[in-house]
Amino acid sequence: MKRLLIVVLLVSGWMISLYPQDLQAADSTDNYFKDLTHLLSLKLFTLTKSNTLEIINPSEGRIILRPNGNTGLGVGFNYKFIGIALSFGLPQSQSSIEKYGQTSNFDIQVSSFGRRIGFDGFLQQYKGYYMANPQDFIDWDQPYYPQISDLSILSYGASAFYMFNSKQFSYKAAYIRNVVQKKSAGSFSAGIFFYQDIVKSDNGFVPLELGDTVWSNFDLKGFNAASIGLSAGYQYTFVIKENFFISLQGTPGLGYRSLSGSTLDGTIGIVNQLAGQILVRAAIGYEFKHFYVGATASTILRSFKYRGYEVDLGTEQFRVMIGKRFDVSRKKP
Repeated sequence: MKRLLIVVLLVSGWMISLYPQDLQAADSTDNYFKDLTHLLSLKLFTLTKSNTLEIINPSEGRIILRPNGNTGLGVGFNYKFIGIALSFGLPQSQSSIEKYGQTSNFDIQVSSFGRRIGFDGFLQQYKGYYMANPQDFIDWDQPYYPQISDLSILSYGASAFYMFNSKQFSYKAAYIRNVVQKKSAGSFSAGIFFYQDIVKSDNGFVPLELGDTVWSNFDLKGFNAASIGLSAGYQYTFVIKENFFISLQGTPGLGYRSLSGSTLDGTIGIVNQLAGQILVRAAIGYEFKHFYVGATASTILRSFKYRGYEVDLGTEQFRVMIGKRFDVSRKKP
């Protein structure tokens, strides 16, 4: 939770420092961005998604648990107010399975961005994780990573937010690319969120390869956390020489969490507590004469405390795309 509070403070300071830029005299929408939704936009992309689990001991470091990579190839289009994108996961190679273990997954992440209102939703189910940093605790020279094959995580949730400066700032310009931001601008936002995470493993979250001496008092083997709350954040797009942009977003949230957990000895407990989360999103892109390229990344971080440990869950997505716009309107002879 300390890490989350530090991020919230940094984001808040960043928002305050940027706020005066939105107090300038109002300018027309056309001077800040160009709407290209009347053009058909086709894109090809690679997409990597994940749901990570980290267990942090403030004095001894952290255990990082990840599923075997989930990377896919996709195609999509946008035309007017309609947009669809589909991706197909690449099969895991035998060498990857031997090194990182076998992961089964079902992962859907959707986003919808209007001029003023945005929405994010996800449904993730992963089973089979590996520890990404065993060398932080023991001498590890094996050709594979320690694995917890029965560790399963089911996560789902949604968030919605409202943009206050839709006259100068376009969210779609950075993430949908059917709008082009012409001048640097940003906007405050406010919204709501709901998440639920159901995590379990029969033998706990500490790989057996680490031995009994590592975090022997961390006896959590499963938990169910449901959170609901309010969020507030800031988004800003830096436009550099018209064709190049960088966009950043930080949206922390605070609310209520119902948390139930089970331990290795069968004990089950239920607590109600404050829920902290943060959505971080970034985009970078370039407009060429006949096509455009870019990359986007996002993570939704949830965190709670257990017996002095911090447990973090992160829903992550990274996309690299190339696209082209076409005028499909009927032209008069």
